[in-house]
Amino acid sequence: MRRAGEPGGLLDGELMASLFPDRRVVRAELDGRLVDAVFHLDVEEHARRVRCGLGAMCYPRLLRRLADLSNGVLPLDPGPLAETSLLPDGVVEWSGLHGPVRLLQPPLVLEAVVVPAVGRAQTRHVRVADRFAPYAPRWVISGDQRVDASVLVAASVGGVGLVVRWPEPEVIASAAPAAGRALPGQAWLLAEQAYGAWLVVSARAGGHAGVGAAATV
Repeated sequence: MRRAGEPGGLLDGELMASLFPDRRVVRAELDGRLVDAVFHLDVEEHARRVRCGLGAMCYPRLLRRLADLSNGVLPLDPGPLAETSLLPDGVVEWSGLHGPVRLLQPPLVLEAVVVPAVGRAQTRHVRVADRFAPYAPRWVISGDQRVDASVLVAASVGGVGLVVRWPEPEVIASAAPAAGRALPGQAWLLAEQAYGAWLVVSARAGGHAGVGAAATV
């Protein structure tokens, strides 16, 4: 089992099989923070994007507008019409009755955000993980078996999972489900950022990111 990401994280095959079976992981910069993104790929949307020549769409304004659509149909006002006329094929299509209709969907579902602490876990690692509370379960993986009481308290209060990696993996605290107020379009943006990182890793591993590309777990 191979880890689909750049070196440096602590999520190896053993931990993936234990914590996130049948999921993929990639090292990605999400919301300005370098983390391990655990995800479930939407294979159909990925295949559609490959056919259309579309990659990751990391445009917050566009994603906010698309995420707010009702039934995928854009309202007929000058702003959206002007914006969508410049979009590449595969993002929207034009309907004579409704105007532009959304085709683009989130390319993956973010299953967890993991913050690696190569040495001993600190409260700052928990704070980084907690930034993603509205969007996915959060974990901190520590490379040191020692856990300070302050870290354990902070993780418990924030619902952040805590795992020590050495000498053997051990779950100290389990992660709570996503909770809190999400910003419009932010979940979609995080998915696109993780997808973009996965496409880069896939290209390095196999030349392209086709369905079933090598960079998976």
